[in-house]
Amino acid sequence: MTDLDMSELKTSYEASQQRIDAMTRTLDAPTLATVVPCCPAWSVKDLVGHLTGLLEDRRAERLPTSGFSEWTAEQVQRHRDEPMGDVLDTWRDLPVDVSDAPPSLLALAFDAVTHEHDLCHALGVPGDMATDSVRIGARRAAERMASMLTSGGAPGVVVTTEDGDELIEGNGSPIALRTTRFELMRLVTGRMSRAQATSLAWDGDASIVLDALFADGFFTLQPSDVLESRRGNA
Repeated sequence: MTDLDMSELKTSYEASQQRIDAMTRTLDAPTLATVVPCCPAWSVKDLVGHLTGLLEDRRAERLPTSGFSEWTAEQVQRHRDEPMGDVLDTWRDLPVDVSDAPPSLLALAFDAVTHEHDLCHALGVPGDMATDSVRIGARRAAERMASMLTSGGAPGVVVTTEDGDELIEGNGSPIALRTTRFELMRLVTGRMSRAQATSLAWDGDASIVLDALFADGFFTLQPSDVLESRRGNA
């Protein structure tokens, strides 16, 4: 399903990185301690520590051994006591290798743009929905949706976004969803409540799709509505 080359993915990742740097570098300590609602175990500073540590671990070939949560928690802890400027400098100065090493560049770009908008939400900053990073994030979201629907025995979905119609395969006759790249990305990563997810422009019963989409618990829908400030094309 992915039709992106490595240079696009690298550019997407670095663009999210630069926007996060600009958003967070000059924040004071109380603001850096703000809890990120969509990642409630982490503060704003913790989330940047995770992003930095993830790229460090990719370069050092340190992959999860005892579980994904433990792996990301160690990334956060590694940078927790460092000044924010130092963490951002470390992240900025790490080369982004164009390679097939895990985590993939697509996964890195997806993680970065997802957390870029988590930070926008936490800080009350309007997030730009019209970036290439969001476009690439939506491509990865569609791939994950297809995998989860197929493994969960749920019907496929014909998704209509700015890019036109796309069949996300599942099992059985598909239902339809009219949305945006940004909303597709935020849906698949659980950055909305069940009520918000259900109220999207579905043509059919979305409940079995939503159940399958979050069946593995990697992403979960939020306990309350996520209200994000947005800019760019809807």
